[in-house]
Amino acid sequence: MTNKNFQRYSRSGLKRALYVGVSAGVLGSAALAQVTQSDPPVKLQTDYFGYGASVTARVGYSDNINLGSEGQEDDDIILSTSFSGGLITSTNRFTGLVLGDLDFSFLADDGDFRVNQNVGGTGTATIAENWLYFDVSGQTSRQLVGDNARFSGNLNAGRGERTDVHSFSLSPYVYHQFADQSSASLRYRFSQVFVDGDGDGGFLDLGLDDSTSHEAIAQYSSGGLLNRARFVLSAYGNSTEQGEDNFFPIEYQQGSFTGQGEFALTPRFSLSGAVGYDEVDTDGIASLFFDDDELSGVFWRAGFTARPNRRARVRIEYGQRYDDDFIDADVSYQITQRLNFRAGANRTFQTRTRNISGRFQEVQTQTLLFADQLREGGEASPRSVINNANQFASTLTGFNAQTIGVGVINQAFVALSGRYDRSNWALSGAYIDSDFGFREIESFDITGNFNRRLSRRLNGYARAFYRRADTTVDPEVCIANPQLFGFDVSDPDLDLDTDCMAFADGTGVTNTLGGTVGASYRVYENVSAFGEYTYTNRFSPVEALEFEENAVFIGLTLDF
Repeated sequence: MTNKNFQRYSRSGLKRALYVGVSAGVLGSAALAQVTQSDPPVKLQTDYFGYGASVTARVGYSDNINLGSEGQEDDDIILSTSFSGGLITSTNRFTGLVLGDLDFSFLADDGDFRVNQNVGGTGTATIAENWLYFDVSGQTSRQLVGDNARFSGNLNAGRGERTDVHSFSLSPYVYHQFADQSSASLRYRFSQVFVDGDGDGGFLDLGLDDSTSHEAIAQYSSGGLLNRARFVLSAYGNSTEQGEDNFFPIEYQQGSFTGQGEFALTPRFSLSGAVGYDEVDTDGIASLFFDDDELSGVFWRAGFTARPNRRARVRIEYGQRYDDDFIDADVSYQITQRLNFRAGANRTFQTRTRNISGRFQEVQTQTLLFADQLREGGEASPRSVINNANQFASTLTGFNAQTIGVGVINQAFVALSGRYDRSNWALSGAYIDSDFGFREIESFDITGNFNRRLSRRLNGYARAFYRRADTTVDPEVCIANPQLFGFDVSDPDLDLDTDCMAFADGTGVTNTLGGTVGASYRVYENVSAFGEYTYTNRFSPVEALEFEENAVFIGLTLDF
C-alpha cells in the first residue's frame, strides 16, 4: 500500500474511532461504529498522533428535571453546549490516550448553570526497554450517590442525585521477559479517589470521602518454560484508607499469596485453577461488621480453560474465598467476523470508591492494545482500531455509583455485540452483589444499543435499559449503630425503633427502565442535525422512590 493510502486509512479510521468512542458518553454506553470504506490491513507507523472532536449545541425540554415523585415534578427548558473529543499519541517510548465529554448547560426556568463531565485519560511510558515502565491514569465524572439514586437518560436530570468524583493512579513497575519466555514483574500502584460529597444522598453524604490506596504486586510467570504446563506465582499487598474526615473512617490491609496454573490435557483443553492465602485486617466501622478470621485464610478455585478454536477462549472456575463460594470466569468468543460475545465473573473485597481506581487496570490494558498496533510496524485494520476505541470508552460509562463502606463484592457480566455494514447493535447485562455488613445492595442491569444507517445522510439510533436495585438494611444494626444511618443520637425526638424500621422499609427495591430513540441527518460534510426523545420510569413498592420523566432534544453537531 502506498504512503498516500496509508495516510488516508489511518487518519480517517482512527479519527472516527476516537469520535465514536467519546460519543459513548453522550448516549450513556459504549457506541458502535462502522467503517464505510473497504477494510484492508494497513501498516501503522511507530510514531503516531491522531485525534477526533465534535461540538454539539442543543435545546431540550424535561417534564421532571429533578426526577421528583408524583406531585413533585418540575419541568424546565435546557440549553446546552457539549464538547466530545479524544486523541492518541504513540512513540517507541510512550503511548497516551484521552477520551471524554464535557457539557455546559443552562436551565432556563431554574436559572441554574450546570457542568457535567466524563473524561478519562491514561498513558504508559517505557523508561528502559524490557526493564522499567511507568503508567498513569486519571478520570473525572459525575456519578450517582448510592445505588438507589435517581437517574435518567437526560444527563441534566436529578442533579442532586450525583456528585463529582475525581481519581488518578500512578504506577511504576519493573518487567523483564527472559529468553525462555518466562517473565518477572514488580509493581507499585498509588491510587487516590476524591469524592465531593455534595449530592442529596441523605446519610450517604455523611460517609462519602476520599480514598487512598497503596498496592504492591510481585509476580513470576513461567510462560513457555514448561511444555504442557503454565503457572504464575504472585504476592499482593494493599493498604486502603477512606473517610478519615467523617463519621465513618475505614481502614483495611490485605496481603495475599497466590499460585495459579494451567495444565494442558490436549492442545485445546486444560485444567486450571489457583490456591492461595489471604490475610485481611479491618479497622474503623468495617471491623464492627466483619470478622477478620473469616475473611482471612486459604482460598482456592478449580476448573478448566478451553480454546476450541482461534476465536474462542473459555475459563470457568469454582472456588471459595472470603468465607463463601464463588465463580471466577472469563469467556470470549468471536462467533463470526461480525458477532462477538464476552462474559466474566469474580469476587473481591474492597471499598466501592477504591473500585473506581481498580478500573484503571482495564483502561491501561486498552491503551496497550493501541500501542501494540501502532508500534514496530504492527498490522491492524481501521475497523479493529475503532473497536478498541469503543472498548476504552465503555470503561468510562455505565451505572457508576458511590457509596460508603467496605465489603465483599460479587460481580458478573455478559455482553453480545454485532457489527454489520449498515447496522450495529450491542446487548449487555451486569450483576453486582455488595455486602457491606450493615447493609447489602444487589443490582442487575440490562442495556441495549442499536444504530442503523438508513441512507447516505440519515442515521437512526435507539437505546434501552433496565436496572433493578435491592437494598437490604437490618433494623437491629441501625438501632445498635444509629450514627451509621445519619441519625442524631442527641435529638430528643429520636425514636430508634420506629425511625430505624422506617428507614429499612424506605430502602427496598427499585426498578428503573427507559430508553432513547433518535435520528441524525448530515446537513453538510461535517455538520449534522439531530432530534431525540428520552423516557425514564422508576417503580417501587415504596411510592416515594418512584418517578417518571419525558425529555426531548434537538440540536446540531459539528465534527472536526
